Amino acid sequence: MGILIRQELYKLFMRKKTLVVLIGFILLTAFLAYGIKQDADSMKLYSSPEFQIENMESNITYLEADKKNIPDDIKNDVDKSENYKEEIDQEITRLENELATLKTTLGKDVNWRDNLQTQIEGLEKNILENGASVTSGELAQWNMELDQLHYFQKNDIQPQEYDFNGFLYINKLVESLGQAFLVIGIAVFAADMVSGEWTPPTLKLLLTQPVSRSKVILSKFIAIVVASVGLILLVEIISFIVVGLLYGFGDSAYPTLVGMKYQFDTGVLLENGSHPLSLIQDTATIIPAWRYTIQLFLTQSLFIVTVTSFVFMISTLVKSSMVSMGTSVVSLVAATIIFQINSLQKIAMYVFTSYWPLGEMITGNITVLYGNPHVTESLGIFVLVVWTAICYLIAHISFMKRDLLI
Repeated sequence: MGILIRQELYKLFMRKKTLVVLIGFILLTAFLAYGIKQDADSMKLYSSPEFQIENMESNITYLEADKKNIPDDIKNDVDKSENYKEEIDQEITRLENELATLKTTLGKDVNWRDNLQTQIEGLEKNILENGASVTSGELAQWNMELDQLHYFQKNDIQPQEYDFNGFLYINKLVESLGQAFLVIGIAVFAADMVSGEWTPPTLKLLLTQPVSRSKVILSKFIAIVVASVGLILLVEIISFIVVGLLYGFGDSAYPTLVGMKYQFDTGVLLENGSHPLSLIQDTATIIPAWRYTIQLFLTQSLFIVTVTSFVFMISTLVKSSMVSMGTSVVSLVAATIIFQINSLQKIAMYVFTSYWPLGEMITGNITVLYGNPHVTESLGIFVLVVWTAICYLIAHISFMKRDLLI
């Protein structure tokens, strides 16, 4: 069995297609790294005091001009005109007060620990004064944010909202690749794993050897799974190291909220007759960045295995490599798009392509994404495992039967 797997891996890595897909993945990773870095720089610029001051001054100038150019339907009504001016004056006063406060911090080295303490005190005061008047979901959200702030303080970690480092990069990269590459890339890479050996009929030679057919199909499956998972993780880990060496790896203990669970808030009725989702108190868990990254890699690996199993099944069902590739790509892309339709949400929870938002699965926010409290990480893992088993079983049975026709 081990010899068969090594032979299949050798054939895989000797294909020109493997090199093309690998180069394409490396280029895509580099492109995404550049985009993530640019987004981080842009957000850091927009959050800087200088930019905020410039933006506030522009808004004040706009409001002052707006006050002079009152629309005719309001200008002709004295009461409306006065109210219109009063509202604009109030907004200008608010912006001027914020502007004055912001200018006092310009050029000063703000102590992030003092700022963190101020945020904690402000949130604690808000919970104390308004906790009884908000929904249980809002209160749970405030308490979760407070727990995270306390984690920062206890571990002496500076919040990094718009930083760019190894851990932040790799997490965003894995989440971005879920739909951008894993579905189409794997379809192109694995589509001819079996179908490519019908013509030319190299399977005839293989099956004349003293090896059971079940071992042949299993060795092919293991080889394509190992190659798919291995190549993708290898490129991601290398890119993580490169970014870490260039821009720093970041704090491995940086907190991430995971495991959030939601329920329908029956006390609130929306216009469409449904109930909004509400966070359940004390369901969120704080884990360090290194642990979250490992969970993300493990979840991604399972998703890769499932997608590969699906493509492998199609490759076994058809004899043409081109038909196999086309069917795989179209099926996966169509499933990804179609099951985003609201009317199909109840079915989508049982389709593996619905779980490509890997980060949302781990944090629990996939529940909010689909508006269904039953769509959780546990269900996602179960669905991926079941789809993997079913796809391989179909491929196995099809291969055993079709082999008799060679």
